[in-house]
Amino acid sequence: MRTLLIGALLAGVASAGANANETNPAPRIPSEMTGKEIDAYNEGRAMTDPDYIKCRRIPESGSLVKKNRVCRTNAQWIASSDKGNLDARDTMETLARGWSNSVEPKQDLMSHAEPR
Repeated sequence: MRTLLIGALLAGVASAGANANETNPAPRIPSEMTGKEIDAYNEGRAMTDPDYIKCRRIPESGSLVKKNRVCRTNAQWIASSDKGNLDARDTMETLARGWSNSVEPKQDLMSHAEPR
């Protein structure tokens, strides 16, 4: 009877651990995890899963050789890309306005510089 109870408890713990791995985010910042930890974390996840961790090597500014390893979840990579696109769009809209945030009419902007 005791063996049956221990077996049932172990099976429950194992299934709870598998479910926790599917729904919980990474235990640490992905870039601080080792390759083995990332492989263990990604085990059983589809590559398209938002919690799947991918690493990229990004060149360091000012160096021809050095590259930094950056690891993020798919959701974090998408959020980073979306933020970059939004920043670029905002910059282009600012340039299209002519760098002026003024709401004054054009005739009042440079009235002191008009020829006489």
